[in-house]
Amino acid sequence: MINKQIIWGIFFVLIFASCNNDEKVVFINADESGTNPNVPTQTLKEKAKFKIGAAVKMKDLQDVNYKNAVIKHYSQITGEFEMKMANIWTSSTAYNYTAADYLVNFAKDNSLEVHGHTLVWYRSFPDWFVNAKYDSIAFESKVKVFITDVVGRYKGRVKSWDVVNEVFADGGALREESIIKPIFKDPIGFYGRCFQYAKAADPDAKLFYNDYNVVLDAGKRSAIKKMVTRFKAKGYPIDGVGDQFHYANDTNKQTMQTGFTDMASTGLLIHISELDIKVNTAKSDSYVFTDAEAQKQSETYKYITSMYEALPQNQKFAITTWGVTDKFTWLTEAWHPKEYPLLLDSEFNKKPAYQGFLSGLK
Repeated sequence: MINKQIIWGIFFVLIFASCNNDEKVVFINADESGTNPNVPTQTLKEKAKFKIGAAVKMKDLQDVNYKNAVIKHYSQITGEFEMKMANIWTSSTAYNYTAADYLVNFAKDNSLEVHGHTLVWYRSFPDWFVNAKYDSIAFESKVKVFITDVVGRYKGRVKSWDVVNEVFADGGALREESIIKPIFKDPIGFYGRCFQYAKAADPDAKLFYNDYNVVLDAGKRSAIKKMVTRFKAKGYPIDGVGDQFHYANDTNKQTMQTGFTDMASTGLLIHISELDIKVNTAKSDSYVFTDAEAQKQSETYKYITSMYEALPQNQKFAITTWGVTDKFTWLTEAWHPKEYPLLLDSEFNKKPAYQGFLSGLK
């Protein structure tokens, strides 16, 4: 009988020989669920055939763990607020590009793309602009200058823009609270011309309309589709539609799928633009994020990613999570302090949600 030590010696010689032959030896666990942390896996950006984005803040990027997580897992960034009009347009004659420049330079240094968010949003007109009470001609003239200057500044460096954000209320009517509606007899025409101004400033940038609840709200989705049809007829240059996807574990998946298919019928690029999945849906002070809850969230992320992968390849633009880690999320203020909506936990470890997202990718 051959000595066991000899057998083990031969085994390790073969292993080292194969390593020296530039071959990687990887021990793969037979578990294919993607939830075992000991199983080597690709990162999201390595596996996806489209961009994987994250909304980031300049101040959060000062945290080295946060910065490294963005670089490791993502291929695209969106400024959470740094590129919104009110943050840049400080007066009728001045811009403050400090934060926006920081994000664009960070992206360049780390081989990331930038999605610009957002040029025209009813909630982001600066106070000085609102107080000026411009008529429609002066209003549009000023907005044209802003779009031309900002898009022109980042020409070739910001690859895509949310040109217009959240035009429609739930149900599909134009927003009553928007300052734009009472100024223009034809607000939709004004929005279309904003796309023209952006295209003139950077002909290569992809231009998007962005809104929330698009796949859930049939009335809003119908209004968006009518706007897209009009834009195409008028020659207004729209490339894509974004749905923010601020949804939850208990969001009806069939409704989501039906609406998503309908949204994709525009034939435009589709952007899941602000994805996070709420788990504390009852806003309970006693909520505990258990393993079972984490698994439900993982399944929701997998469903959404798989649904997106079913699109024709030429309609896939990006999936963007609205944040990187549960340590920094708008929902702990806007929704409930006990909320855990993202792919990495507060210690920057992968959650089951990360594996769910990953396993939904082709």
